[in-house]
Amino acid sequence: MEPEHQPEHLKDLHAAALGQRGGQIRMAQLNSQERSALAKYAARARWHPREAQAAKERAEELARVVKQAIDAYVPSDKRNMMEP
Repeated sequence: MEPEHQPEHLKDLHAAALGQRGGQIRMAQLNSQERSALAKYAARARWHPREAQAAKERAEELARVVKQAIDAYVPSDKRNMMEP
């Protein structure tokens, strides 16, 4: 008899259930606009992966530029007060 082949993500059912519960908790904490944005991102990533990757890279670049601008204009002694 051959062992039944299971997809990698179904091998540890306890871990899968725990991850699903964490996702449900996260979704409960988001408002409807945030959930909608995440769903749109996930759909785009699934059906148009190159476009999603390009959008992610643009967002990361924008975040890097904003951080550089803040670092350039905020004095270093005030910067520590801004961080959580």
